[in-house]
Amino acid sequence: MKRSLFTALCCWLVLAGVLGGPIASGAAPRETGDPADAAQAIERDWRMQDGIGTPREPSTFPAALQRTLQGGDRLLADLLASGVPLASEAARWRQLQGRYKELSAAPETAAGEWEDLWRQAHLARRRIALANPAARVGPIVLVKQVPSMFSHQLTQYYGSCARPGGGVYVLDVSGDAWRCRPLAAGRLPPGSYQHADVSWDGRRVLFAYCHAETTPKDREEHLERYYHLYEVRADGSGLRQLTDGAWDDFAPRYLPDGKIVFISTRRQGFHRCGRGPCAVYTLAVCNADGTQPHVVSYHETHEWDPAVLADGRVIYTRWDYVDRNAIHYQQLWSARPDGSDVRIYYGNGTLNPVGVWEARAVPGSPRVMATAAAHHAMTAGSIILLDVTRGRDGLAPVTRLTPDVPFPESESTVLPAWHEPMASPSPPPVPLEAKRWPGHCYRSPYPLSEKYFLAAYSFDSLVGEPQANRANMFGIYLVDAWGNKELLYRDPEISSLWPMPLAARPRPPIVASVAETQDQPGSRAEGTLLVQDVHRGWPSLPKDSVKRLRIVQVLPKSTPHVNEPSVGLANASPGRQVLGTVPVEADGSAYFRAPAGIPLAFQALDQRGQAVQMMRSITYLQPGETAGCIGCHESRASAPPGAAMPLALRRPPSAIEPGPDGSKPFSYPILVQPVLDKKCVSCHAASKPGGGLVLTGQPQGHYTASYNALAPRVPFSAWQGGDFLRGNSEPVTTPGYFGARGSRTMKLLLDGHQGVVLTVEEIQRLATWMDTNALFYGTFDPADQARQQRGQRIAGPAIQ
Repeated sequence: MKRSLFTALCCWLVLAGVLGGPIASGAAPRETGDPADAAQAIERDWRMQDGIGTPREPSTFPAALQRTLQGGDRLLADLLASGVPLASEAARWRQLQGRYKELSAAPETAAGEWEDLWRQAHLARRRIALANPAARVGPIVLVKQVPSMFSHQLTQYYGSCARPGGGVYVLDVSGDAWRCRPLAAGRLPPGSYQHADVSWDGRRVLFAYCHAETTPKDREEHLERYYHLYEVRADGSGLRQLTDGAWDDFAPRYLPDGKIVFISTRRQGFHRCGRGPCAVYTLAVCNADGTQPHVVSYHETHEWDPAVLADGRVIYTRWDYVDRNAIHYQQLWSARPDGSDVRIYYGNGTLNPVGVWEARAVPGSPRVMATAAAHHAMTAGSIILLDVTRGRDGLAPVTRLTPDVPFPESESTVLPAWHEPMASPSPPPVPLEAKRWPGHCYRSPYPLSEKYFLAAYSFDSLVGEPQANRANMFGIYLVDAWGNKELLYRDPEISSLWPMPLAARPRPPIVASVAETQDQPGSRAEGTLLVQDVHRGWPSLPKDSVKRLRIVQVLPKSTPHVNEPSVGLANASPGRQVLGTVPVEADGSAYFRAPAGIPLAFQALDQRGQAVQMMRSITYLQPGETAGCIGCHESRASAPPGAAMPLALRRPPSAIEPGPDGSKPFSYPILVQPVLDKKCVSCHAASKPGGGLVLTGQPQGHYTASYNALAPRVPFSAWQGGDFLRGNSEPVTTPGYFGARGSRTMKLLLDGHQGVVLTVEEIQRLATWMDTNALFYGTFDPADQARQQRGQRIAGPAIQ
């Protein structure tokens, strides 16, 4: 490097006040923020990005320079069009472009000349990027964290999986260097930190912390460790713990009314599709001082990353795999801060990307920015911009802000492995390896506008379960929509994540709560629901085909491992019980009361009580809430049908009419076996089984003989491998595909098999069983299951 150019680079960095910190490999710059060390760190980062001397997408100086100029052209044009005064920078940029053309036209250009021009172009582009008014955000709060010892969407946030190291830091951008100083240094024992959030007035910082002095050997060694919420003032004083107890509390966000929304395992229950223990965590709210923490989401499995939208609602990620594939459907939902008005925001019928996390509202825009990430790894992938006016599913609403990284786990990619930069100027070829994971990744975006954002970025490939990602893989960058990114800070020992300006920002409006508190006079733990026309949907249902709605309660899993025990043949199925049915009026409307605080799903029934269409998701009500929808899976762009008042609204809301005996608590021996004993066992006894089918209630394995014979003949929904798109009707729920209407056995019985004539009640019993995913048990408790297998009654499920 020429001494004059090196000196100029160092001096400019001092004057501009944009010194980055150390990067993840190589010698660490001195703690003083020496400009020479910073210059080396920043240039090293440019080389890593461009593939100069590294096996990661290796490149040459001319090719890298061309890409740098192309990205800089678009950046400069956008800033100039926005009125940013960059006359001298634009003139310098034109000089560099001219020099590039000169060197390109000279076949004998020396390698050193290309390298010098490449360096000058990077320096000029960095100066332009940091002159952007949107990037002048002042001090930045960030969290240093060693990623979880188990790379997975679930486990990354459990205290039991936390590795020690890190803290909450402020990256100062004033003076002659960028320096990273800890908040409340030394005030907490060694542990792990997550998710910083700055108050609306810029004076306080929320974060999650878990006391952890050692790295767990496995996921069950330290089940006593939990994350709790903490708060500290922006100057490092006033550190206080807000929550405690045997719960993981994390991802806190200040609400406009001063309360805090966060994610918590206080919901109870476990995930259904793998080994655990993986406790369910969902949205929760507490007061500003941490008092009165309580769940506001009753979803039966996990949720992540709440953030406040410009209109005061909360956006978050929900894992929505009720009777669907367990890998996909971790997409965006919204709710009021009190947990009411829960609805899909984006992607519940989307397979690519696998999931979307870390959504945040873009300032001055109706769009949100988020991370398209994988299921079987920690949150990291590609940064996207979502515009739901273009649709609620698929790629139409998606703008890829980092197209250099494909969507992990849902888009195949072939990339070289990356390790340390190579000393040789001519690296040997690297074998290509097909990966589910991209060769580098982004996460924790903080939007400054639709085109500019802060983000954590790693040159490392994302690592999937059960391994752990490198401790120091992420640094903090200023990134734009044209592929330009400038290093702001890297710590050589540990990842830096969750950047956010430490400054005041506009406070969204306060959304009034519609939920009643249970100590109010006359309050009751229920709400009301209105469906305007159940026939309107995706796909639509034949007019007048629906006569009633069946209200199903989906039960959280109360035991920690997949299918231990199972509740039926459907793999990793949620439990459920039937609350009953309500009438549907001639115009397709239904209006009814339903219990609050439990997961609910609906089934549209024909005149025989068979499900025409099923809801493979859940909703829930807050006490006193009135919620509604237009139809059954209707388009989110739909308008209400006509101006006439729905017929159901011309009367008081219906009470739920209980289902047949054995549907609550759910019990196959009580619900189904009496029908078989009366109408079938005479021909299908163990001693003389017609057609080889034994339909007695004799225990057989985990179930009974009749269940083992009949359940495989019912088209139930189950998470399965192979061609699940066709085999499980995904992502759309096809009318009549599952349950009684899709069962040849039911059709055989309705046609009068061997002269058997079923009563209306018997048809309802069989249809209720088939439509509730052909389950056997109404509980995950092994002792209660043993009682149910013997035909005994139980009190009900352990977790509602």
